[in-house]
Amino acid sequence: MKVPDNLLYSIFQQQDERIRREIARKTIEISTGRRIHNLSDDPPATFNVINLRQEISQLSQFSKNRLFADVNLTYADLTLEKMSNKVKWLYVKAVQAKNEIHTADSLRSLAVEFTEAIDFLLDRANEKLGENYIFSGSALTTKPFDSNFNYLGSSESFNVQIDEANFTEVFLPGNRVFDTNVYQLNTLFDNPSSNLGVSGTITVSYNTTTVTADYGRGIWYLTAKVTDPDVPLSSYGLDGDLVLYDSGMNEISRINNYGNISLNDLITQINTTFGGENITASLVNNPDGSYTLRVEDTDVPPNNFITDTGENILENNTLKNFVKIFNALSPPDLTAFMHQVPDGRYTLRLIPSEAETFINISFTGSALGDFYTLNIFQLLGEVKEKLKSAYSPDESDIMAIQRSYDIITSRRSEIGSILSQVKAQEKIQENKMDILRKQKSDNEDADLSESIMEYTRYRMAYDALMKIIADTRDMTILKYL
Repeated sequence: MKVPDNLLYSIFQQQDERIRREIARKTIEISTGRRIHNLSDDPPATFNVINLRQEISQLSQFSKNRLFADVNLTYADLTLEKMSNKVKWLYVKAVQAKNEIHTADSLRSLAVEFTEAIDFLLDRANEKLGENYIFSGSALTTKPFDSNFNYLGSSESFNVQIDEANFTEVFLPGNRVFDTNVYQLNTLFDNPSSNLGVSGTITVSYNTTTVTADYGRGIWYLTAKVTDPDVPLSSYGLDGDLVLYDSGMNEISRINNYGNISLNDLITQINTTFGGENITASLVNNPDGSYTLRVEDTDVPPNNFITDTGENILENNTLKNFVKIFNALSPPDLTAFMHQVPDGRYTLRLIPSEAETFINISFTGSALGDFYTLNIFQLLGEVKEKLKSAYSPDESDIMAIQRSYDIITSRRSEIGSILSQVKAQEKIQENKMDILRKQKSDNEDADLSESIMEYTRYRMAYDALMKIIADTRDMTILKYL
């Protein structure tokens, strides 16, 4: 059977078109170095390339975010380092002012140094990097603190994404960075022995601990901790005479030398000797496992008075006594302080021993007042104002400055932890970028040597096809008959 010319021509035409197309594709591959130019070139590979380009673009943005976080967090850390050094210097000055004898003029002179230091600290808290305030949270362009130490920024931090599942804080809110857990009562007393004027119960809770104390007229506590209620009180350095008076301050009864008996025996004697006047005593189990004593006049209103010649058992109706009693009931990790304010009056401060411990305070009966926390600028500002008024810092001021330092160093540690995680992402991102670019190259770029070999093969095939066409050009239908 003879093959018609038109069929041969059709075959030659198809092969010619196919070979020319492959030669053109390999020519472009060799000249551009890229294997894929159109979706039709290799649909599966093109789809992979598109996805890889998206991943590379996303990773590039994560890398920019990481660098942004790195720069800003490093600057925040350096700023807090300067602040911590300044607060440490203020602590030394405050301790000297408390423990040494100073004239009114020298205290006022120290107030000038405190003013300059606080201005420095406030300027650092209001630092900007570019157009962004570093301690204003998500309110990037809002100045964090005003001249009265009020926080004006956002309570939310500003975060950036540095990988698919990780957002990191970059700008922390200043109310979190510089707030403290120093709790101050808003009620002021003319002197430490001023009567509280109210009766009720205070409950302070933190972590798994709860401290409860009754206060007001007719409530007495032993202002010391006893670890064994069955040993003589003298072993704890406690002794004296407990005397019961009526409303006219006439002596009704007395317990002599209670140091010779145990706490449990003292409770029994109080209930026996003073019980006829509606005086009741009870053992108090403190949260830290120690014991103390509570005595109450159950008359309404209370009409008896108890005094202790050793001043170990005090009525909880003055600020001075309340502080001693609260500390007898509370574990060592929470301390009450009697604090003098700049106008010379007194109030109460509660300060946990740990910078990260926050307490909840509630009242039943008539409340002593409201508690509020102060930021480090407000705490230092109070010390400055006291020095200007020629008052020396008290123990709570020293503790407050120490706490300010603790807070700043704690925030530095927090930022340092975030910063180390951010820096760790750099190597991870670089390695991942290398892998993605290699995958993209494998899918998209041409293998030059292979492309040249294939080009040569297609060129030889094309030349062979042309030769076949030339050899068959003079063929007619008669040759197949």
